[in-house]
Amino acid sequence: MSAGEIFLTDRLKDCSWSLMHRQSAPFARQTGQVIVYGSAFWNASFRYENLSETGLRALSAWIARREGARNSFTAYRPTRRVPASGLSSNSGIGISAISTAASTISLSGLGSNAMIAGDMVGYYTAALGYYCGEVVSVGSLSAGAQTVTVSPAPVAVHGSTPNVRVVDALAEFQIEGQPTISEPHDLRYAVSFSARQVERA
Repeated sequence: MSAGEIFLTDRLKDCSWSLMHRQSAPFARQTGQVIVYGSAFWNASFRYENLSETGLRALSAWIARREGARNSFTAYRPTRRVPASGLSSNSGIGISAISTAASTISLSGLGSNAMIAGDMVGYYTAALGYYCGEVVSVGSLSAGAQTVTVSPAPVAVHGSTPNVRVVDALAEFQIEGQPTISEPHDLRYAVSFSARQVERA
């Protein structure tokens, strides 16, 4: 029920994403070698302020539908909704290749809209989940095609229909812990919660 429902944005005051790396600290080993235990994943925090009573009811019900971490939701990174080029549609954008080892995605259909470092890329995966990565370096744009290096490393796409998104690139999350819902008498309602990216094998 409601798995994958998109997050609410009305009165969203802060939505901060951070990439969490599974690795040892350098000082944990005498050699100083860092051991990587797996791919990175996104953590995010959400904070809503000055909600109306109607807005609070809607958000409270949305949180209740999550049933804690049972039902996931999807969210985009609000400060990176569109690429820096201003591209406003995902229509026609595709993936011609990915390389997990090289952390690259080869995109097509960009037209004259080159991706730059800091842009986001997302798609539907072979494991029926959502990949979402940040562009960390780029190759040159040629005939609407461009290879970008991303973090975390990309995963297998969903057959021939990965539904690539560089506008509102989606990640799938589960709420972590207990959301805080503040209902003071001055009617300045506030809600906050944290979430962790869902990883599907």
